Amino acid sequence: MRRLLTISAFLIFLTPLASADTLLAGAAQAVITPDLTGRTVYLAGFGNNRVATDVHDDLYARCLALGIAKQILVLCSVDLIGLFYDDVLTIRGSFQQKSPGSAFLIVASTHTHAGPDTLGLYGPKPLETGIDSKYLSSVDERIATTAVEAVRAMQPARLQLARDDHPLLSLLQGVDRPPLVKDPFLFVMRLLARSTGRTIATAVNWSDHPEVLGRKNTQITADYPHWVRTYVEKQFGGIALVFSGSIGKVSPLGNQVSLVDPETLKVAEDGSWRKAELLGNEIGRLAERALRSAQDVQLDSILVRTAKLYAPMYNPRFRVAEAAGVFAGRKPLYTNGEPDASTDTRDLPSLGRVKYSTGRDIQTEVDYIQFVAGRAAVAEIATIPGEIYPELVNGGVRRYVGADYPEAPLEPVLREHLKTKYQFVLGLGNDEIGYLIPKVEWDEEPPWLMNAAEPWYGEINSVGPDAAERVLQALVGLISQ
Repeated sequence: MRRLLTISAFLIFLTPLASADTLLAGAAQAVITPDLTGRTVYLAGFGNNRVATDVHDDLYARCLALGIAKQILVLCSVDLIGLFYDDVLTIRGSFQQKSPGSAFLIVASTHTHAGPDTLGLYGPKPLETGIDSKYLSSVDERIATTAVEAVRAMQPARLQLARDDHPLLSLLQGVDRPPLVKDPFLFVMRLLARSTGRTIATAVNWSDHPEVLGRKNTQITADYPHWVRTYVEKQFGGIALVFSGSIGKVSPLGNQVSLVDPETLKVAEDGSWRKAELLGNEIGRLAERALRSAQDVQLDSILVRTAKLYAPMYNPRFRVAEAAGVFAGRKPLYTNGEPDASTDTRDLPSLGRVKYSTGRDIQTEVDYIQFVAGRAAVAEIATIPGEIYPELVNGGVRRYVGADYPEAPLEPVLREHLKTKYQFVLGLGNDEIGYLIPKVEWDEEPPWLMNAAEPWYGEINSVGPDAAERVLQALVGLISQ
């Protein structure tokens, strides 16, 4: 029998008589900027052979640890285009060797398009990896060490939760592929030291591609999350973390997102540092606004549910890339739940005769976390192993003329199954499998959706039309347990 799903659950709990200061929180950060001295660093996100020339601002791994009794949950945000599941398993292995007690670690990438190629797809030319394996291994170890440092920094803490759906949030997101659905919700989590009232960490969750600088930029930067964190830390202190949400097809590039520079009273130029700064500052201000009406929460327990799953690998380019070593062995294929390194040779359009990986699936993971107070869930975290389209999170999937699978069943809508006011969705959580696209909107063959003259962008960077259904069904299964 083909194994598609493996589910585990952990209950991190307090007894009802536990003292109020039993919640512990700690945070840590580490620079993960690659050294450009004497080496070529390929930047990820816009195509091949974009070589880094300088560092504008450092890239970071930032981790927040929450402890209840002897159990620990750690959330790490890293300024990278993405990490594969195998990297996260390596990070967890190192973390577990060094961390005290039982702990569960989540690693989510911000998806900056001005960091090093950690996926392999952006090397000097197609089918030549851009991964520096030595650097990537050191980053894996640095993330694990930072997570351990966050755990060791834990102290009695108070938790505040906030959200905002200010109309401006939608105006800061651009979408040009139908349906024009966005995810304009902002969620904030703040931990304060119980002894001093000072901020330990603030986590901001919002949805937009960190690609403001565009493809012409060759300087390393975390993009707008750099300015979000700078603003939040200036206002509140502590360590700020940014988690990208449902960023599939959502972008700040183009005229849809126009930001007026208060110094010049002109619209900031697209692809400019000033636009990135203005966007980051605006998200920071909206996070500050949300925290003015934050809810103080006294947690009783944290429930962690996790599922390993296998999604069908449809994308022939990814299969060729795996066979060519582009992923540096970090994205193996599976058949019937077992690693499958088999290959054959095929003739493909535009590529010619190439080596082709023939395994059936990729292995990945989804997680669902509940924060519980008074025996009721008060907040939730769901991890998404890629870049999910907003209509799969908020609703609004449409059937269009020209779609390849116009009668396909609709996937579950994530927020329809979440139960609380505070719904943190961590995109690129523990993996990067590309775009998660509704199957009824899949459009790889002409005629194109809505009879468009040209194909829409998306499918080329997705594992396939069935991945979204597999991921969302697994998440709904965890939520409904």
